[in-house]
Amino acid sequence: MERPIGIIVSEPHALAGQGSRSSGNFSTEWFGGAHVMLVEVTVDGQIDDTITFNIAEDKSGSDPVRARDVKNNYQVGYIGSNSLYICEVRCPANKNFMITFKPYVN
Repeated sequence: MERPIGIIVSEPHALAGQGSRSSGNFSTEWFGGAHVMLVEVTVDGQIDDTITFNIAEDKSGSDPVRARDVKNNYQVGYIGSNSLYICEVRCPANKNFMITFKPYVN
């Protein structure tokens, strides 16, 4: 089994005092070799295809969105950063969810 590029738990809504951010920062920077990341979204250990979200990068000033409308089984180009976060969540289950980024292998 491949080691995940990154794992993050997100709230189903924006964190207190945040406009749209629903998670803390996470890093993918250490991985370095992947060209594509495969996204797995789970709620209570079960795959969830109904949740969508954006991935943004925490920078001074405005934070650029690096991927939009991400969901389970989505393939996103590798983003090497140590300051990514989840935002703009649409979560019908209204529960915390876990996102695992795996290296994509054809």
